[in-house]
Amino acid sequence: MIFVSRQSPGVLDELMRSGTYTVKEEYVRRKYTTITDHYAPLYRRLTAMAREHIDIPDGLLYPVWLSPEGSDPIPDSDGDVFLRLDIPEGSYILANDEVWDHMINHIYFPADMADELAHEAELARYGISSPSSLISGSTGNFYPLLRQKILRSWESIYTVTPRDPKHTVGLCWELRREWLL
Repeated sequence: MIFVSRQSPGVLDELMRSGTYTVKEEYVRRKYTTITDHYAPLYRRLTAMAREHIDIPDGLLYPVWLSPEGSDPIPDSDGDVFLRLDIPEGSYILANDEVWDHMINHIYFPADMADELAHEAELARYGISSPSSLISGSTGNFYPLLRQKILRSWESIYTVTPRDPKHTVGLCWELRREWLL
């Protein structure tokens, strides 16, 4: 499948020099600085869930984000390079960016509108006004089943087709020089 990815010039340099590129934790820390402790565990969870669907080499915890060619263009960023890649089946997985948005906000991803309304009613019944506190706060200690329900809802990231195709993204854990177009 053909993808595009916006990366720092160093990614292209490493790819050309060594033939492969993988995301290392130091790169994640450099990118997210003060909010790394929020994103790093989510990336590791994303990787653990992906391992249920594709083979990911041991030791790789952080994905490279990809846009399917022809989807909405990646926003331009000064100094970045665009890579156009032909990645073979089995080396990437398609994901639902809508679910990722829910993951980074630590909230439930509903199956449909009825499920969303039922979940909101359940939160109201328990007096939970900050749904993200079930994951990021201590509220989840008091409502472990609700916490698990939220975590399970995130598993749909690889199985539920986005309502809008522009929310389909690709993830891979290694780029190879021979995939460059």
